[in-house]
Amino acid sequence: MTIMWTYRRLNNYMFKDFTIKVPSFQLESGEDSGDLEVACCLYGALDKPIVVVLGGISASRWALDCPNNSRAGWWQGVLGQSDVLSCEHCCLLTFEYFSFSENIINPPVLTPADQATLLSHIQNTLNLPQFHAVIGSSFGGMVALAFAALFPNALRHLVCLAAADKSSVKSQALRKIQRDIINLGSQFAVDSQSQQQFVALARALAMVGYRGEEEFEQRFQNPIPGTALQQVTSYLTHNSERFAAQFSASRYAQLSRSIDYHQVDVSLITANTLLIGFTSDQMVPTKFINNMGNNITGSCQIHLLDSLYGHDGFLLEVKQLTAIFNTFFREHSHDYIERNHRCASGY
Repeated sequence: MTIMWTYRRLNNYMFKDFTIKVPSFQLESGEDSGDLEVACCLYGALDKPIVVVLGGISASRWALDCPNNSRAGWWQGVLGQSDVLSCEHCCLLTFEYFSFSENIINPPVLTPADQATLLSHIQNTLNLPQFHAVIGSSFGGMVALAFAALFPNALRHLVCLAAADKSSVKSQALRKIQRDIINLGSQFAVDSQSQQQFVALARALAMVGYRGEEEFEQRFQNPIPGTALQQVTSYLTHNSERFAAQFSASRYAQLSRSIDYHQVDVSLITANTLLIGFTSDQMVPTKFINNMGNNITGSCQIHLLDSLYGHDGFLLEVKQLTAIFNTFFREHSHDYIERNHRCASGY
C-alpha cells in the first residue's frame, strides 16, 4: 500500500491525520478481526525517530492539541513539556483502538494484544522502521507491553505507565459492574440519549476508581453536611456526561472487557524498559509493577511515584514524568544518530 505523505504545518511541527486499510488478521481468541480502516496521526517529520504514544481506552489519536480539532490533546500536558519527546526530536505516531460495530451482536472478545497486533500491521503497512520507543499509559500500557512481548525486535525502548502484565481482581470487579450498568441501559433505555445516561453512570464509577482517595478528600471536603457530596457529584456528572457524548456503549463495553483478558509473558520483553507506577493507584497495585519488572528480560528501570491522583497520575503528574522521561531518553540519546531508513519488516 502506498501512502502519500502530504503534511501540513501546525504550531511548530509538521502534522498528518490519515486513515489506512489493514486486512483481516487473527485475534487472540482465534476469530478474525475483519478488514479494518484505522485512523492515525503523525506529529513531526518521518525522518525523526518514531515514538508511538498510546493512552487509556478513552484516549484518541489526538495526543497533542490540534487547532482544527475541537478536543484538546489528551497528553498535551506531558508531551508539551518534554524536550526529548518534542516534535523537534521525534515523530509521534498515534492511532485509534479498534472495536467491532455496534450492529454486531455478541462481538468477539478483543484483548490489548489484538491492538498490539494492529500496531504491528500499521508499522509494516506504512513501511516504518524499528520504533525508537513505544510509550503506553493505562490501557495503552497493556498494549505496549503486549507489543514488546509479541514483536520484540520492532522497538528499542518500552515505557509503560500505570499498567501491568495482568489485571487485578478488584479492577476486574469494578469493570464488571460498569458493564452491568451499560447492559441495563441497553435493556431499558428508550432512546440514544437515555443510553448515554447509563454510559455516563458507568464512567462515573470508573472515575471514582481512577482518582486517589486523598485527592477526593482534599478537593471536595466541606464542613457543611452534604456539600462535599454535591460537589463531587457535580464533578463526576460533568466529566462522565462529556465522555458518554463521545463514546458509544458498545465500544466502551468491548474495550472494558478486553482488559479482563489481558495477560503478557513479560519474560519475552527484551527492549530497554521503563516502568512507572503510582502509589495511590487503586487499579494497578505497585506490587504488580515490581513483580513485572523482576521478570522482564531486558534492562528495566522502575519508578513508583507518590501522587494525589491515583491511576490518573499518568495524565496529571507532569513535572515528575517530564523529569523521568528527560533522564531516561537522554541516557539513550545516541540512538538518535540512526535515521529512519529501514523497513520494519526487516527486523
